Parts: sequence; C-alpha cells; structure tokens
Amino acid sequence: MAEKLIPMPPFGLALDALAGDDQPNSPAHPFIASAQFYGHAAKHWSANCQGGEKVSEKKPIREWVLAAQKGDQKAFEELFRLFHGTVYNTALQLLGNPEDAEDVTQDAFLRAWEQLPKLTAPEAFRNWLLTITVNLCRSHFRKATVPTKSLDNPPESEDAEEEPIREIADEGVDAEAIVLQRETARLVRRAVAELPLAFREVIVLHYFEGLELADIAKILRVPIGTVKSRLARAREQLRRKMERWL
Repeated sequence: MAEKLIPMPPFGLALDALAGDDQPNSPAHPFIASAQFYGHAAKHWSANCQGGEKVSEKKPIREWVLAAQKGDQKAFEELFRLFHGTVYNTALQLLGNPEDAEDVTQDAFLRAWEQLPKLTAPEAFRNWLLTITVNLCRSHFRKATVPTKSLDNPPESEDAEEEPIREIADEGVDAEAIVLQRETARLVRRAVAELPLAFREVIVLHYFEGLELADIAKILRVPIGTVKSRLARAREQLRRKMERWL
C-alpha cells in the first residue's frame, strides 16, 4: 500500500490521514492463546491477523456470529481473526500502553464469548464488541491511570523515544514528505493520548475506527448531542496543541 501523505494544518486533515496507513499494528504474538476456543486461531494469528481487520471471503459476519452463538468455536475463532486488530488498536489508543491493550483485548474476547448468546443483532457484532472494549478500558483507566508525556516538556533525550525510520528506496518517493508524515502522525497520537478519556473515546471511535456519530452514541450510551459536543471540544484542544507543536 502506498504511503499516505499527511498534510500540515488544518488539523482535521492530519487527523483524518492518521486513521490510515500509520495506525499501530496489533502485537506480533498470540497473547490470548491460553483460551481454549482460540486454539486454531492462535496458531494462525501471525500469518492471518497481524495486519488487523480482514474481511472474510467465505461468509458475512452475521453468519459467523450466528454460528458462534450456537457454540461453534471455529466460527468464533474466525470472528477473533477478523476483529482482534480493531479491539487491540482501540484499547491501545485509549490506554496508551501495549501491555494494557493486550490485557483488555484478551478480556474483551473472553467476555464476548460468554455474552454472545445475549446479542440480538448479529450484524452489529463489531459495535457490540467495541462497546465491551470501551467499557473495559474505562474500568482499567479508573484502576490505574496511565501517565502521559507532554510535548510542552520533552525529555532530555528524545532519540530513545523515536520510532526508527526505515530506509526508503530511491523510487521517486518524496522521502522528506514521508518523514514529515510519520512525525505528524506521532505528534497526533501523543496529543490524543493527552486528552481526557471522554474526549479520547470519541476521537478514537470516529477517526480511528470510522464510526458514525449515531453509532458512537450507542456505544458510549450518551445522546448524540453529547458526542458532537465532545468531538468538537476534543478537536479544538487537539488543534491548539498541533498549532503550537507544528
């Protein structure tokens, strides 16, 4: 996939672009392999799942859900294969810590397996799973707030924090633009991490997961007007930060 260039301000464009190619990937190890019903899926995780959500070519999501509701473990393994990247990335953006995101992802799928018979709208599985994920993140956040790093007071040595830049083959690619894209995306992720959790939720669900405001309102169990208000205030806070830092 070609690199997507992130334009400089206005901030909204940079945030839209961040939800594309520069998203963090799920961890490269089967951290939930201990669950019995993940047996087959865990074996093939690295090969089939590491890049995140992948649409099944065999049957619609609804059919996988209906089969899993009847106790078909392989059907649930397929749902895990399809959505573990969505759950992990959402938890990572909300909590800011890979280990915490792994814990939440494991708990989310275990809870989904236990509560799946109660799901009355199989076609809404993704949003239902995200609701479980957000609630678990909230619970985790209340138990142990993860400190965030401010760009207003950067560490003495930032070299250790920077993600390594891969060499770019000389094929007419604008290397300077690629580096700028990655730096902008890194700053946006850190800015999002500094938002209050309520604002972070709407930003992650809308821009990173691409959900409509009505769906976000259902997941967060708040009026759609509240979602709009939080989103506007979050964007304003992020815009101000990005204008200072860029």
